[in-house]
Amino acid sequence: MGIGIAFRAFSAALFNKQAAENIRRALEQGSAETAEPKLPAPKPVESVVAKPAKPARSEAITLLSALQRESRLIDLIQEDLGKYSDAQVGAAARPCLLQCASTLSRFFDLKPVSDAGEGATVEVAADESPARYQWIGEGNLNSGKLVHQGWQATRVELPEWTGSDTDANIVAPAQVQR
Repeated sequence: MGIGIAFRAFSAALFNKQAAENIRRALEQGSAETAEPKLPAPKPVESVVAKPAKPARSEAITLLSALQRESRLIDLIQEDLGKYSDAQVGAAARPCLLQCASTLSRFFDLKPVSDAGEGATVEVAADESPARYQWIGEGNLNSGKLVHQGWQATRVELPEWTGSDTDANIVAPAQVQR
């Protein structure tokens, strides 16, 4: 097998200038490799990155806790509203909803996805994210009537849980009077 390659290389080098040059480089490279033994390339060291510990409290519980603490939203939702008139429910809901809006604004700074007013005609790029714009109804145009402006959080600043792991799912403490 080596003799066959040697004859082919000889005849290629004899009649083809480019093949001769390639063979010369291959021979020089081979002699350089035999002259100076190279150390094997070091294997890449796999670094072990510790995964961050999962927070003991989910951000959802943190948000629920804040809405309960600051606006008593869960108390309002859990109340049997059938016992009260619409006027009483409205009177109880108003301050709760105002405080909820304040809390959400502080944590998320909510802004509309679209600044066009509801009912305005808006253009939606064909490659726009469906998370930003949702088509309602049939059709294939890239414009339509804005039915809802959508909402986006321009920041997320939830309080950090500093309590114990065993209390991480407590939304609101039971209150006991002395």
